[in-house]
Amino acid sequence: MRKILKCISAGILISSMIFSNVYAVPYETNNYTSVDEPSELLSKEINRDEAVETSVRKGDFFAQAELVITDEGNGDIGALAIAYFDHSVDEVYITIYLDRWNESTEKWQQVAYYDAEFYEEDYPDGLTNPDVNITFLDNEKGYYYRLRSVFSAIDGDDYEGFSPTTSGIWIE
Repeated sequence: MRKILKCISAGILISSMIFSNVYAVPYETNNYTSVDEPSELLSKEINRDEAVETSVRKGDFFAQAELVITDEGNGDIGALAIAYFDHSVDEVYITIYLDRWNESTEKWQQVAYYDAEFYEEDYPDGLTNPDVNITFLDNEKGYYYRLRSVFSAIDGDDYEGFSPTTSGIWIE
């Protein structure tokens, strides 16, 4: 069962990466919208936002997922993703998507992504709160950017996930 869940998760992740990659087409001619999930465009003075999803059902092993976007200056955008579990789990997958607001179409478009995988055997003290802390470098200034993420976890035969999305912050 675990192998089936792992294959299904990997297939979904690979499919989403194949169909949402926008690098092959120039941005100006690409009408593809990476997601229809709405995000608020924050005041241009705000340079950080955080999205948190928390488990509401008792007994779940995936307690919370946090996603933070920050303006690091010079077109660099910081991304911090942290998963919290009630106990050590077998596997965790975190994908972070960077989206840019297209003013003319009034839609978000994916401009970059980052994938990370975590396995219990690599964590002798237990896999309880894996994190990804990266910087998307040299982004075009004068646009709103946001982060979306997919957090997936496997514990035995059980699978759980979260998908927090930040608001858009202005990158100058």
